[in-house]
This record gives sequence, C-alpha cells and structure tokens, in this order.
Amino acid sequence: MNRQMIRDSLWTSIKRNRPIIGVSVGSGLSAKQADEGGADLILALSAGRFRNAGVASLGCMMPFANSNDLVMDFGQKEILQRVCNKPVIFGACGTDLTYDQNELLNKIIEAGFHGITNFPTIGMIDGIFREALEEIGLGYECEVEMMKKAVKKGIFTIAFVFNKEQAAKMANENVDVICTQLGWTSGGDKGVKQRISINEHIKYVDEIIKTVKGINPNIFNMVYGGPINDPEQANEFYEKTGAIGYIGGSSFERIPTEISIKKTTEKFKNFYKLKKENIRLKQELIKKKGFDEIVGKSKGMQEIYDIVNKVADKNVNVLVQGESGTGKELIVRAIHYNSKRYKGPFVKINCAAISKSILESELFGHEKGSFTGADKRRLGKFELANKGTLFLDEVGEMDLDVQVKLLRIIQQQEFQRVGGSETIKIDVRIICATNVNLREAVDKGKFREDLYYRLNVISINTPPLRKHKEDIPLLINHFLKKIDNKFGYNNTKLTPNVLDIFMEYDWPGNVRELEHVLERASILSDGEYIRVHALPEYLQKVSDKLHISSENTFIKQSIETFDHVEKQLIMEALNQTSWNRTKAAEKLGITRRTLYNKVKKYNLEKR
Repeated sequence: MNRQMIRDSLWTSIKRNRPIIGVSVGSGLSAKQADEGGADLILALSAGRFRNAGVASLGCMMPFANSNDLVMDFGQKEILQRVCNKPVIFGACGTDLTYDQNELLNKIIEAGFHGITNFPTIGMIDGIFREALEEIGLGYECEVEMMKKAVKKGIFTIAFVFNKEQAAKMANENVDVICTQLGWTSGGDKGVKQRISINEHIKYVDEIIKTVKGINPNIFNMVYGGPINDPEQANEFYEKTGAIGYIGGSSFERIPTEISIKKTTEKFKNFYKLKKENIRLKQELIKKKGFDEIVGKSKGMQEIYDIVNKVADKNVNVLVQGESGTGKELIVRAIHYNSKRYKGPFVKINCAAISKSILESELFGHEKGSFTGADKRRLGKFELANKGTLFLDEVGEMDLDVQVKLLRIIQQQEFQRVGGSETIKIDVRIICATNVNLREAVDKGKFREDLYYRLNVISINTPPLRKHKEDIPLLINHFLKKIDNKFGYNNTKLTPNVLDIFMEYDWPGNVRELEHVLERASILSDGEYIRVHALPEYLQKVSDKLHISSENTFIKQSIETFDHVEKQLIMEALNQTSWNRTKAAEKLGITRRTLYNKVKKYNLEKR
C-alpha cells in the first residue's frame, strides 16, 4: 500500500461524507478492533503502549525505553500481523540520537509500515526543558527535517502540529496530513483537565487550517485529542472548521476500554455520515423501535426473534397467534419496522371492537351519502395503509361477509369503497393477530378456510408467560425502568420474597398482567422496594403457599436470587454459542476472564 493508494482511499471516504478516522494504538488487539470498527488509519504509538499497560499516555515522554525500538517491536509483532488492509503509521521519535534519520526511515519501510508520524513530539514539552532541547538542536526542527526526508522517500506522512508556525513548516514540506494537536485527551480517570473551552479550541484549529490551506490546499487537515472524546464533539469541529477527520488515542483505547474500541470507532466513523446521509442509520433506529419493547432470552423468545428476522423483508402475510397479553402487537410492529415497508404507514384495526356494519366501512372506506350519516367521503384502513402494513387485530372475530371481501382484496389488491364504483389499487401487507384457534374456527364454520390459508402463510405463536418464566426477571427490570421514568421514581426494586411470588404465579394475563401489577405495586409501595403487602390480594395468597420467610432475610435472599438468575443467563449464553466463551462473553457484555471466573464459581459444565 503506497502513498498514493492511501491518499486515494482517504479521498473516497471524504466523498462519501464520512470523516477520516485515525486510531492510535499500542497493541495488536486494539489495532484489530479499530480496523473492524472502520478506522482509516492505524497509528502505532508508544503512548498507546503505555495506555495499554494501564499507564497514562504521557508515560511515553519518560525515558523508560527507546521509543523507536519499542514501537518497532510491538508494531511488527502485533499490529502488522493483524491489520492487513489498512495503512499502519509508525510513531517515530525524530530527536532519537541513537538513529540517523535516514537509517530509521529505511528500517521503517523495510519492516512493512506504510507511513510515519512525528510522535512522541517535542510539541508536548514546554518550559525550561523545551528551551534546553532547542538550544542543543533537538527541537521541533528535527521533526520537520524527518518529515521532509520521509516525503522524499515516498512515505505517507502525518504531521502533528501545535501552532500556525509549525503548521506552515510542515505544509511547506508537502506532508500528506497535518493534525492539530489539542493536547492530551480529557476524560477518564487519568484524563487531564482542559483549561480552555471547545469554542476556543475550534477557533485555534480553524486558524491553523486556514494557514495550511493557504500554502497547500491538497493537505488533509485533522484534529487530535484535547476535549474530544465522543463523536458529537468531533462532528462540531468538522462543521465549524476545515477539519475532515479525527485521530484519537485515549478516546478509543483508554476511556471506553479495549472491549468497546470497535463500537466506539464505528460511532466516530459513522456520525458525520448520519448528519449528511442518514437514511440507513434512520432505518436501523426504526428497526430497533420494533424490538425495544420485546423482552426475553428464553429459547421460545429466541425462536420468535429468528422468525421475525427471516420474514420481515419477505412480502408475505403473517398470522400471530397467542393468548391475550402475550405481546402479539409488539411482534407485528417488529415485523413492520424491520421490513422494506418501514417508511410506509402502520395501520391497526381491532376487528372485535367494531360491529359488522361499521367494520366494512372502516376497512374499505365509504362515499358521501352511501348510508345514513355518511355526510362526507371517508378513506378506509386499506387506503391509509397503502405502501405499508395493515394490522388486523382479533381477526378471528371478523364477520363471514366481511371475510369474503377481505379475501377478494388479498387476491386482487384492489377494492371499491362502500357506495362507490371506482376501483382502487393498493399495495398493502396484511399481518393478523388472534387469541382464538383459527384452525378450530375453520372446522366450526366460523372462519373461511380459503381466507385462513391466505392469511396464514407464516405463523408465529407467542408463548404464554407461564411457559417462559425464566424471562420474568428480565421483564421485571424492563418494566420497572419504564415505571421509574413514567413517575419519576429512582431505581425501584423487588424484595426476594416478591420475586419468588412472581416466579411461582402462572400469570393468566401474561406479560400485560405483569406490567400492570408492577405499576400498581410501585405506586402503593413506600420507599425503594416493592414488598409483599403492596401486591394484589390474590398474589399475596401465593406467599402462604410458598411459606415465605420474613423479609428481614432480605440481603441473604437477594444474593441467592441474583446468583440463581446469573447462573441461568450464563448457561443460556454458553449453550446458544455452543460454548464459544468469547462469543458468550460478548453476548453477556462481560470480559472473557470474568466469564471464566463465573463458570468456575457455578461449576458449569457443557452438557
């Protein structure tokens, strides 16, 4: 990968309204995560090595080891071995007296690095020490000279600068990237305190970039560190200055920890595109909207997620069956928002709540004067749902006469309004839900068999809560968060006794009943915990059956309950990933080492 290829790649990213993202790293793992997250440039810096070891980045300015030898060692052994398709930039110390600069550059090229940058840099040092280095010829001029030689050798170059004078010198040497250094990244436990505001930083960067453009407009201008540690702040620099990208170290590697590097890099990479071309990301947000109310990790719920993902983009009719309160409408919405029709309307009608005479008008619309009270034309649900999804809830309650007309619409994708003669063409996907057994209804002559087969191309059965009680703790957490937000409560919890009751009870009203019970109990509870006395009387009677102990044993039972639930979740994750501990740890949101300790703690074994 030569210099021109790297420049062409960066221009391609800019033309797609995506900023250039560079990630400075100190290990192969960090480099791999940044690469997978979409980074354009990987910078192997000694500061990254110190961050990786848990030392503050400024450790790279201390004489622990020869910086160039350190970077060469981990860069060759770890980073170049793991990153194949992205340019890896060598962080070169230009004031290293143990190397002739040409010798160092040749060694960097031979090792397989694609470019260099002047780091560690004298620009990070000030005061008497800086003056002393300048006096003996080891100042910033050494770094300018190194970049000049690198350009002559055809190496891709990134120059860190701290003021307009340094920027002008680097621009005159025709470097590829000038990155305005805003100082050590703020934030995190080891972050420095910023003494100037973001607006002052923006003004400072803008002045440097204008200086650079006046000398060489073909140079890429980027920013590094300082107050920037999230994509929103980086985007503010893109919008208010000529910067077209960001290079980060602590913001990717130290602050979020290595586990999050991939996700954080993706955010930095995609945020600017969201501002300019946000269609795809908006679709992802809408898809999430379809799933965010569906909770459960049980086998039955996982099977439902799998079916929804498979059928969402297939333009087929779906029948969702299940008891009342099992979340049928949530499944229907998930299908709509994950389909190609997500931009179109989602229209719902409850067939059981409307009489036969009115249902026909509601579905197909009517013309003015078509019947008594029809004082104006009205569009029906089918017209309103055109290019989208029509949700027929409780379709099993639909009158047989209306079923005939519905069948005709499904077959021909056209209809006429009540009292009208105009044939209206439509493009509607129909998804139905029912809490009755339609097959039995067909056998009894209450539902048309031909319509049943038309609607039941794909069938999804939502399980009653009593069949997946292992999801109850997850549902409780989900609903309590909603209730806390709704009423302004703070971190409402259950006592172990209440959780035992919830796990024992069969919930004939299913998930809906659970949510209503939690909301009632939250309102009636005194303090942070929901206790047995706040539950409805029929649930309090369950406690007699369980012989629940005094709530004074709360702490002990809390630990036991947590361990039980945690053990179940870990075992499920391991089984779902065929005991691939790396994937299971990702699924659970913990480190692989933590997972290993938990497996040992609970004596878990592969069955």
